[in-house]
Amino acid sequence: MRSTKIKSGNGFTILEVMVALAIMGISIGIFFGSIGNSSRLRGKIDEHTKSLLLARTKMEEAFLGILGKKYVKLNEKKTFEGITKDGIPWKVSEVNKYKEAMDKIDMNTTAIGENFMEEVPPEGTTLLSTFVEGISIETIFFTEESGGSPKTEDSEEQETGSEED
Repeated sequence: MRSTKIKSGNGFTILEVMVALAIMGISIGIFFGSIGNSSRLRGKIDEHTKSLLLARTKMEEAFLGILGKKYVKLNEKKTFEGITKDGIPWKVSEVNKYKEAMDKIDMNTTAIGENFMEEVPPEGTTLLSTFVEGISIETIFFTEESGGSPKTEDSEEQETGSEED
């Protein structure tokens, strides 16, 4: 006689195996999708870093006065423009803020209050604006316009000391 009794097994049913494979497949798909997104994001970060480095380099070149001799001058604003070998456009504007502020003043006005002098930047104030692919860097620096060496407290003391001798 045959026994119709089913032995209880310790294995998995086909349904359990299929569910486990489906879960693993979905997990692997999400994992590789995130790796693909991170590599695209890394490429964008590298491009942004390259543009930022170019903007900083052009800003430093303009600050040191080695940016180039070819520029367009409109009033008190000099504009340097160019395209790199990689095809990245850049633009640097140099504005003498003191002269710009003085040009805005109506010299026919007799009543100039103290508020006026508070709004005018010191002589020799220059604004550098750099634009590279959506990156904008602005720097304000001060130069000596008179052409002489700037006086410091130390140099004034030395001058007065030499007069006494």
